[in-house]
Amino acid sequence: MINFTSRRRMPATVRRHPPVALPYVTATGRICAVDGLRALAVSGVMAFHFGLGVPGGFLGVDLFFVISGYVITRLLLIEWQRTGAIGWARFWGLRARRLLPAVMVVLIAAQMWLRLGAPPELRTTTNAQTIAALTYVSNWYAIVADVGYWGAQTDATPLTHLWSLAVEEQFYLAWPLLLIVVLAFSRSRPVVAVVAGVGAAASYLTGSVLFHTAGTDRAYLGTDARAGALLLGVLCALALTRPAPGPDGSWDRLLTPRLLTVAQATFVLAVAALALLWATAGIHAPWLYEGGLGIAGVSAVLVIAYLVAVPGSAPARLLGSRPMVQIGRLSYSLYLWHWPVHVYATHRWARLGRPLLIAGEIGTTLALSVLSFLLVEQPARKVRRAVVLALPLLACVLLILGSALCFQPKPPIEEQNGIIVHGPAR
Repeated sequence: MINFTSRRRMPATVRRHPPVALPYVTATGRICAVDGLRALAVSGVMAFHFGLGVPGGFLGVDLFFVISGYVITRLLLIEWQRTGAIGWARFWGLRARRLLPAVMVVLIAAQMWLRLGAPPELRTTTNAQTIAALTYVSNWYAIVADVGYWGAQTDATPLTHLWSLAVEEQFYLAWPLLLIVVLAFSRSRPVVAVVAGVGAAASYLTGSVLFHTAGTDRAYLGTDARAGALLLGVLCALALTRPAPGPDGSWDRLLTPRLLTVAQATFVLAVAALALLWATAGIHAPWLYEGGLGIAGVSAVLVIAYLVAVPGSAPARLLGSRPMVQIGRLSYSLYLWHWPVHVYATHRWARLGRPLLIAGEIGTTLALSVLSFLLVEQPARKVRRAVVLALPLLACVLLILGSALCFQPKPPIEEQNGIIVHGPAR
């Protein structure tokens, strides 16, 4: 029987090299250039949603997925090598402390808007999206109810963007457990790589098949069809994370000088591929599911590999600069707030000219994100006792559920007559 904590003997090399401060890694172990890459990912998504002329900006989500797969697996591998164990409960506790408080605030804000003047046609879909978000099944709700960005009216779906968080959370639940099992039985990184590689290939193939048989929603939003990018991030972590820290205390493999020219050429090709995809991709394009998403994922892996393995390079220094890192650290809050702000602006600021509307959306998103980061995310990370955070979170869940399920405003007359004008299409 496999326990949720898989143990092995800690190698002597781990004990001989204590961690030291590195210029490209923060005090908390975050790689600066990877944080800067998050800034590019969230900028692409926001540009796509705000209509700023980046038709493939939605692929920023794929970049987020690859980054998440890499970062999470890197942390788990380091824990395995350093302590001889992977604590699934502790891992998920840290993930919950990192992610849940901020999303609770967004859900509360959405419910408050429903009660304080949002158009009544938002009620049905928003309440259903709220419940789906609380259980991290937003992507499956969007598939079943046809409320993707291209399903129901976009101005009636303020929480649609939470589908990607649901995919990541489902991955966070499943992957550490699978990694524990594989390491417990094989104690072999190559076996883990085979599992991740086969899984990634199967996922992209599933997406292609589903696009032609079940449609865009199912292929783009389903966890099975979207796990490929996360698993490519896993492969990236397996390739870049050392089995023991080096003499400088680093867990990251650095590139040898003789491979630098090849690495630079590969990096340039990967960046060019991502730029072309972001400039031309369309969600409904068949080629996107027949290889385009796979190219985007592999290109993201190559970019991350270069940034990590060549930390002194100009791209790594640029992405690791203070402004990029700061935006990257805000990326979670920016992602959470930008779509509800866009939906709100569509209803409340429609009379503004387009330049003012976009400026207002960007400014409001940035302001709310900074407040969320400083007043919610950062304080939550500093909480040491789980119960101190668990009780307020439970209270928030009950409050949000009560609002979504029980305290409904009076429906408009057309819904009382059985005619649904807005909301899920099927």
